[in-house]
Amino acid sequence: MTARDDLIAIPDDLLRSGRITQAVLVHMDFKDTPRRWWTGFGDLEVAGHTWQGLGDMISISPISSAYQVSAEQVTFELAATPEMLALALAAKTRVRDRAVTIYLQLMATDGVTVAGNDIVSGQPVGSPMALYSGTMQRLPWGADGPNKRTVRLECEGLFFRRNQPPRGRWTDADQKSRYPGDRGFERLPLYAGGYETAWRG
Repeated sequence: MTARDDLIAIPDDLLRSGRITQAVLVHMDFKDTPRRWWTGFGDLEVAGHTWQGLGDMISISPISSAYQVSAEQVTFELAATPEMLALALAAKTRVRDRAVTIYLQLMATDGVTVAGNDIVSGQPVGSPMALYSGTMQRLPWGADGPNKRTVRLECEGLFFRRNQPPRGRWTDADQKSRYPGDRGFERLPLYAGGYETAWRG
């Protein structure tokens, strides 16, 4: 069923009642430990899955709803839990290039009766509608003192690098895939922050 068909299936009385809100559901396909989160509190049973409520422990950058092909980037601000810090440290093997999907879920805000059926406050209405599909990329983290840590997850849309040739980046991994055994880019990360080499004659 498409998102349009799912919306049409929701009773018109409920949609016009003014008692509908929305929540964001996120599926992150981490290697070995895929996670399903939503921006509320407690566990939520939707579409045959349990979504863990993170409340204000996760935030998502604005998502464009334009009807066009896009390589839009989305960034998550995540709580610096021990689990997230472990994922950040193992980002290359467990996070990078793995799928991420963001859904919109309509929910009832308080008790309402539609066509003789009581709808409980907080009950999901209809099925989740996909807002964004992409791949997870970098997972940088930082610390500002002993009590403040931040974790960000950068995601790229499905059309990211669509026009670039395979292995088209200047990275050590791409260089080795083009020329096995070549070590010319091994030290490139050392210079990414503006490192300068002093040459003496």
